[in-house]
Amino acid sequence: MQRIALVFLASLGTATVCLAQDTARMEQVVQSYVSSGTFAGSVLVARGSDVIVSKGYGLANVEWNIPSAPNVRFKVASITKQFTATAILLLEERGRLKIDDLVKTHLPDAPASWDRITIFHLLTHTAGFPGLQAPVQSADGTVAGYVAALMQRPLESPPGERFNYTNAGYFVLGHLIQKLTGQSFESFVRENIFTPLGMKDTMLDGPAVIARRAGSYNVTPNGLVNTSYGSDRVVPNTAAGLYSTTEDLLRWQNGLYGGKVVSKASLQKMTTPFKGDYGLGIYIRTIDGRRAATHGGGAPPFANLTYFLDRGISVVVLGNLSVAPAPQIAGYLGALAHGDTVQLISEKKAITLPRSVLTRYAGVYQSGNGQSVTVKVDDAQLVLQPTGGNALTLLAESETRFFIRNINLVVDFVLDAAGSVTEIVVVQGTRQERATRVK
Repeated sequence: MQRIALVFLASLGTATVCLAQDTARMEQVVQSYVSSGTFAGSVLVARGSDVIVSKGYGLANVEWNIPSAPNVRFKVASITKQFTATAILLLEERGRLKIDDLVKTHLPDAPASWDRITIFHLLTHTAGFPGLQAPVQSADGTVAGYVAALMQRPLESPPGERFNYTNAGYFVLGHLIQKLTGQSFESFVRENIFTPLGMKDTMLDGPAVIARRAGSYNVTPNGLVNTSYGSDRVVPNTAAGLYSTTEDLLRWQNGLYGGKVVSKASLQKMTTPFKGDYGLGIYIRTIDGRRAATHGGGAPPFANLTYFLDRGISVVVLGNLSVAPAPQIAGYLGALAHGDTVQLISEKKAITLPRSVLTRYAGVYQSGNGQSVTVKVDDAQLVLQPTGGNALTLLAESETRFFIRNINLVVDFVLDAAGSVTEIVVVQGTRQERATRVK
């Protein structure tokens, strides 16, 4: 599947009578991805503890012919970060640290370049560390070894200046948790989070065999290839190392947002975005006009965990294929859970707009992290040209909304009161990025 380099990219039924229609459409939505060969895994949709849909699709483990199911443990990758962030907030509540502390307060051997980095910067991906494109290797495979290697790297930007999504800060946080508690990371989260919430099927990846574990597969022209999604080969992987089930993640969301894990003040910190729509371990976004806490796992994201804050609606999508478009599936299911109708990209009809309308959208747009994309008119159609990426044709759905059919992406052009284009919003399910027009 083409990937765009732009990633700078109410209750279920207001009336009970629409419940059957909604669940039928949810099934149809997920099956469309299963049929196309892009999804196998488990999904769950619930309002509070009332489960609306909970079902497995396809095989969790191809080699052993084991079907997906709600109790199968899938790798959740970066969804792990919200558990690490929660552990830090628990330590703050217990007086062991403050998130505004300088990291050097707790790691005095940190280099001078870290003098201004705070724990808050680690939590919000604003410490200035290298991004995912520049992985750091731990010499001995431990978190301490990773942190030691990271200390040798120069910062890419001053602390607090810009959002740059990376695993690095969350490995440092994991190191701090172990250092301050004298416990292993897994022991701490199990004792303080998993056990109190009854999350018996959630655990960190490691040398031990995990029962009922789904496989992880790259989709290639020659079929599925069993692989590992571990990005940094660090144990414990406090940035992306958890396995969990859809059922356990429902317990987690209801516990966290229901006030059973951290204080109201801590939850407020966690759900207040800083830069790049990122709070502490989670993105806080507006999806279809609704405020939601969301995070994906994998690159591209084969897992997605979303909680609609106003209605207490949880959506969990856990896949095991490298191409699984979990954010898109979650976006559709979230809309249906609120009683909306949805239209799959394959169902959208393109319209023709006059060149005079298309021309006003041509220009260069830049995201908050400096990535840019050029929009131009070519042969009576808009073309999106990410820097260093392939040109992509935009199909018009309305005068201001366009879509790219083969990568399931929607682009909205935002106009000011005078009708001038000010920015674009790029949406892929629960993922959305904004870019301001600069020329």
